[in-house]
Amino acid sequence: MAALKGIPGLKVNIDSVDQLRATIELLAVREVLVGFPEETAGRELEPGDLPQANDITNAALGYIHDNGMPEQNIPARPFMIPGMNESIPKVTAALLWTAKQVLLRRSGEVIESGFTRAGIAAQFAIRRKINEGVPPPLADSTLRERARRGRKGAKKELSLRAAGEAPSTQFAKPLIDTGQLRNAITYVIRLRKNRSK
Repeated sequence: MAALKGIPGLKVNIDSVDQLRATIELLAVREVLVGFPEETAGRELEPGDLPQANDITNAALGYIHDNGMPEQNIPARPFMIPGMNESIPKVTAALLWTAKQVLLRRSGEVIESGFTRAGIAAQFAIRRKINEGVPPPLADSTLRERARRGRKGAKKELSLRAAGEAPSTQFAKPLIDTGQLRNAITYVIRLRKNRSK
C-alpha cells in the first residue's frame, strides 16, 4: 500500500489499481448539464394564448431573455451565467467530494450522487437569480397585460409608478409570470458526447 500525497488517509492498494482505473473512467465519461433539457423545454398554453404560442420552447425563451432581442424591444436580462457563477463554490465542492469518494470507495455508485449535488446547486442558483428580479424592470405595457390577467404584483407596481415611484422589480419580477420558464431549469446527468467532431 502507498499513501497518496495531498489526500490524508487515502491509501491505494496495488491490487485495486485496475478497479480504481475503471471507476475513474466511469467518472470521466459522464457530465452534468444545467439548463433546459428537452424534457422541460415545452411550454403549456396559458388562458388567452394563441395556438402558436406553444411553438416557442422554454430553451428558446430563456435564450431570448438572457441575451435580449432588440428588434422586439426585449432587453437582455442575464440570469444563466450570473446564476452559474454564483453556484461555482457549491458545484466545485460537490465535484471535489465526488472525486474524493471515487478514490476512496473505488466505486462508480457515488458519481450519480455527486453529480446530482452539483446539478441541484447550479439549478437552484439560476432559479434564485430569476427570483431576485433580473433588471431592467418591466415595461408599463407588460405590467398592464399582467394586471389584466389578475397579477397583483403588476397592479401594485403600476400604482407605485403612477404615484411617482421609480420602476422596480420588487413586486413584478421580470422572467416570472406563470413560473414555467424558471421551473423548467433543471439538470441532467448523461454520458459525455464526443465534441471533437
